[in-house]
Amino acid sequence: MLRVRETLEISIPLEGLDAKQVEEVVARETREFQKRLMVRLLGELERVVLEKKGRRVVKKGKVQRYLCTRFGWIRYDRQKVRDEEEEGKRYGFPLDEALGLRPHQEETEWVRKRGVELACDHPYRQAAELLGEEIGEGVSHRTLHRWVQEEGGKLGAEEEEVRRRVFEGGDTLEEEEGEEREIVVVEVDGTMLASQEKRGEHFEAKLGLMYTGKELESKGAKRKRYRLREKVLYGGVEESQAFGEKLYLKGEQNLQLGRARNLLFVGDGARWINEIAGAERWKGVSQLDWWHYQRKLRQALRGEEKLIGELLRLLRAGEGEKHRRLLRLTRMKAQGETEQLDELMDYLESNWQGLYGAWSLRGKVKAQEVLVVGSGAVEKNIELVIGRRFKKRGMSWSRAGANNLLKLRIHRQDRAAWDAWWQRRAA
Repeated sequence: MLRVRETLEISIPLEGLDAKQVEEVVARETREFQKRLMVRLLGELERVVLEKKGRRVVKKGKVQRYLCTRFGWIRYDRQKVRDEEEEGKRYGFPLDEALGLRPHQEETEWVRKRGVELACDHPYRQAAELLGEEIGEGVSHRTLHRWVQEEGGKLGAEEEEVRRRVFEGGDTLEEEEGEEREIVVVEVDGTMLASQEKRGEHFEAKLGLMYTGKELESKGAKRKRYRLREKVLYGGVEESQAFGEKLYLKGEQNLQLGRARNLLFVGDGARWINEIAGAERWKGVSQLDWWHYQRKLRQALRGEEKLIGELLRLLRAGEGEKHRRLLRLTRMKAQGETEQLDELMDYLESNWQGLYGAWSLRGKVKAQEVLVVGSGAVEKNIELVIGRRFKKRGMSWSRAGANNLLKLRIHRQDRAAWDAWWQRRAA
């Protein structure tokens, strides 16, 4: 057990004294005390470490090191030595090894983790200011950006390694113990981000949401608000195939998708979403998002309110065939430009099997509230997870920069998994 004693003495003038002055003095002196204590403790720790090595080491002077801690920047000296019994007999710093510090590491794990957390929620400059206020020292926003890229890159590399092992190497995932889910609902959508690499262009960030049920947040509330049960998120700036495979792996790891009795896949009918949903691994029922379909219908039949009303009535009544026949008849009678009508018909035909996918599960699933015909849940999460951080005025992104930050921002949604990941990567 290492024991260190340090005394803090504070002097405050009594003239013109107020609570603000007392608070400022105590905060300043306490922070300086913490720095002195940290340096003192490091010195004592190095002494103990060197004593254990005994005569095996050859000392070669001391070298200064700066380290950003939760108390601010500290400067301390550490002994450079060569261990005579070590193979190669290279010089090193026993104190750094004891602390688990890398050769060029300038911050503690706590500072890096806190900086990344702030950058997940705030623009980099603002996050740097907030971190500076917490530790009492200035930190560059470029430093926070570098931390995010490094840590987000590690997280993305881990996900990619698992994907390659399973889908290219033929490995199988370890089966987790847990109950068999009655149903898993998968909602997928994407949103466009402004490109930093090509001015005026955009690229898509994809998000997948999985859950097994819905429950009221408060039974006594006037307005009903539901909470998703066993909510799982996955997202990235990736090609659709890689995204779909990683989304499935995330669901398998957390919800055991392969053991679910029913699976409902909800999307807006985009080609890349249909390609993912059509993969054999999902083995589920597809559902076209009615909101997107109705929007396309209104755009193609702008001004035809009576016709639109009848088409929507047939759709909501489950009269899909009558709805399709009326739409075909309308197309046959149309004159002039019919490009939008043609696109609407193609859209309907390509998503026909998913028009009433959720309804086909009625009677098979007790949790009727999850048999949705819209992707409102994933759209709300796109707003919360992507929109509020990536789509503020004037923001633009590189693909890698957006992907790395998105990986971290999504992972942070699960606090336990977030803390466990930092502990694992630090080890």
